[in-house]
Amino acid sequence: MKSKDYFIVGSKLFGIWCLFQGIVGVIAAIPTFIYPPKLGPEMGRIYMATSLVGRIIPVLFIVSGIYLLRGGNRLYGFAYPEKAEQATDLEWKFILFVKMLGIYLLVVYIPDLLRTASECFVYLNAPPYLEMFRERQFTYLNAAPSVGGVLLGIYPLRSGRVFIRMGLKAIQTKSNNTDPDKT
Repeated sequence: MKSKDYFIVGSKLFGIWCLFQGIVGVIAAIPTFIYPPKLGPEMGRIYMATSLVGRIIPVLFIVSGIYLLRGGNRLYGFAYPEKAEQATDLEWKFILFVKMLGIYLLVVYIPDLLRTASECFVYLNAPPYLEMFRERQFTYLNAAPSVGGVLLGIYPLRSGRVFIRMGLKAIQTKSNNTDPDKT
């Protein structure tokens, strides 16, 4: 099998994981359909925004899981453009694992980014009598890792050349130092 074939198999495993996450998320989102009594219009909007994101994230997991299990051709084309590079066995395995890390980062950080965006909406639209400085500051601090995680997921999935060069250089240096033929 080629590296791309292994990547497709690994992506399908991530698809199964996404389905499991989505099913658990749907079960966890059931209580959000119970609207709390006596909420004013401002608090009702805030509740609706947070519960909507809490409902969308599991659906995105399920849709992503189905996409990865049934096809995923655009993702595979993105991760492995048509240009074929010659690589040794060790190199293509390392490249494969770097690309799988990219999928993992996307699967973990995209929902986190959606939650952070929801929290930003909540804190920006909170009534003025609710002092939420500390919560807002916490959300802003969490926004950077979420955006960074998504961007760091896209980069290794697409190419990851810097990480691949560093990793292969370290592996080759280590194997050259421990090579028994050099004694």
